[in-house]
Amino acid sequence: MKTLVSATALLLATSVGAFAADLPARYTKAPPPAAIYNWTGGYFGGNVGYGWGRSNLGTTLDQTSSWAAEGVAFQNTFVALSNNRLNPAGIVGGLQAGYNWQSGPGVFGIEADINGSDINKRLIVTGPNPPTTRTFNETIRTDWFMTLRGRAGVAVDTTLFYVTGGLAVGNVKGSWDLTSGNGYAKTASANVTKAGWTVGAGVEHAFAPNWTVKAEYLYTDLGNISYASTYSPGSTFAPPGFNYRENLSQDFSFHTVRVGVNYKFGSPVVARY
Repeated sequence: MKTLVSATALLLATSVGAFAADLPARYTKAPPPAAIYNWTGGYFGGNVGYGWGRSNLGTTLDQTSSWAAEGVAFQNTFVALSNNRLNPAGIVGGLQAGYNWQSGPGVFGIEADINGSDINKRLIVTGPNPPTTRTFNETIRTDWFMTLRGRAGVAVDTTLFYVTGGLAVGNVKGSWDLTSGNGYAKTASANVTKAGWTVGAGVEHAFAPNWTVKAEYLYTDLGNISYASTYSPGSTFAPPGFNYRENLSQDFSFHTVRVGVNYKFGSPVVARY
């Protein structure tokens, strides 16, 4: 009897084990990998901001003109009154377009923009220059500038931190007008398209699959402009045989801070890791 019970128990255990082995394996499905925003692709957008800078006006008296006959003290006083620093400022705004490539967290791209500008300054200085008093009216401005820049940065999902730099081109307008108390007036001006350079940094954030917003700082240097003075039409003091000629130069650099919005072309590209 005991032998029969043991055999029965062994048979049942063997049968249950075999049945369990035939059942399908049970497992828990792993969660899908997290989606990570990908910055690769072209984009187009607009920006608006504020710019401020400086322009040093330098005056050189042409010693091949009638200035050669004047005393050193008189010349130095004239130059000191004429030489001034202008601090232009104004609103900027424009359009930009570019393309990004992303590899891992690194993002590399190229961007071009064109901007209208109201960065300008007028300075009027009046002072004694014995035997008379002279008033200098000096200006500097840029009506437009454009840049072509490389960008390199690090993406933290939907936020991109980047540095940027490259070519800058813009128009530079400078002017210098003189009214003298002894009855004569002179004028000088230039309107030149200049090539220079720009560097900066920014942060851009994707707030929707195809839309980003950015804040950016740029420092831009457009170099120097040079021009020469002439007597104004109708000037009452231009002695026969005399020709006083001044050579003017102005450098021009400025800072801009701006915010912008970009539309990213195509369907949103998503990477999974």
